[in-house]
Amino acid sequence: MTSKTDHLERTATEPRDKSLNTVVLQHIEETNSTTRVFRLGIPRDSPPIRFLPGQWLDVYVPGVEKAGGFTITSTPREARTPHPALVGLESESGPGSAESENRTPSRGDKDGEDDSNKNSNATQTQTQVQTQTQGPYLELAVQKSPDNPPAAWLWRDPPTSVLGAELRVRVGGSFVWPPPGVNVRALRRVVFVAGGMGVNPLVSMLSSLASSSSSPPAAARGGDFEVHFLYSLRDPCGGAGGRGRREAGKMLFLDRIARVFREGRVKGRLEVFLTTGSNGAEEAQGEKEKEGSGGDGDRENVIAWGDENEDPPIPFHPRRCTVEDDVVKAVGGTPAERRFAVVYVCGVPAMTDEFVATLTDRRRGLGMEPHRVLCEKWW
Repeated sequence: MTSKTDHLERTATEPRDKSLNTVVLQHIEETNSTTRVFRLGIPRDSPPIRFLPGQWLDVYVPGVEKAGGFTITSTPREARTPHPALVGLESESGPGSAESENRTPSRGDKDGEDDSNKNSNATQTQTQVQTQTQGPYLELAVQKSPDNPPAAWLWRDPPTSVLGAELRVRVGGSFVWPPPGVNVRALRRVVFVAGGMGVNPLVSMLSSLASSSSSPPAAARGGDFEVHFLYSLRDPCGGAGGRGRREAGKMLFLDRIARVFREGRVKGRLEVFLTTGSNGAEEAQGEKEKEGSGGDGDRENVIAWGDENEDPPIPFHPRRCTVEDDVVKAVGGTPAERRFAVVYVCGVPAMTDEFVATLTDRRRGLGMEPHRVLCEKWW
């Protein structure tokens, strides 16, 4: 019986930093029953941690010999956030007091989040650790994986049992923005194709593009640079006959991605695909979608998010994302359009292999240049 390869073995040929850095586990947010988001603070006396959007971390947790591999979902800009002045963390009641916490806004506000409201059941221990979250940080999204020792450690319950712990991390990976070997200023379109947890590196890339300092293409050419984001994930209502309330906040990073497009921070389009895991059911839903379900059926294919009085719901396709129906449209149908595009694909191996082969095949596919189709497999 062949044992499953671990992260270090799978990435042995990938570039990685030589040095390890210490970070502090500051905050944990549970997106849903299978995914948690972790904020790792960079200590005041630590050297800067530099990375490119899309890279991952070797993560060494206490008591586990081998590293886990988890993609960085925050941006390089957030890792460079200045530490607050020391006086800003103190009050008559001392560091960690309510007065101190109320006086200093959380870095989470940048993405429309309020750390003080993320977990109304947080204990005093968690609250004290959260007062330290101002300043530079790295963010990871980790799926519940009892067979993966580093992930299992991060998923200990209660979450407060690991808050404040020091971890050792090292940056690595070659699946990055900007795309190697491509003239970014000549690009007219970037297409991100995410499957499930494969959204992790792509949300970092999108958020970096959305920041003013990371968007030279659009500014340089008067706004003709577009980003198309195709996000496929399992339908949380798939076991209920497709009915029920779907909320973006319970789908990993969907609210963050939607807000980037809704606020116009990039020009382009978000498309969401919810799958059930049953090919027969998805084919039937796909045919229904093409024909137009009409009436109440159309209103069912939406995901609630944000302020429902102000933010229109997010529509979704009740089927798989495909190269022929979806990626081709996003990239552009002509060879001329494809010469000025790049595609990033991240998901399970079967998905990435199929999409990359179809996109680059000159006889049966789109015939895109291989260096314009980048992929990373999520294991």
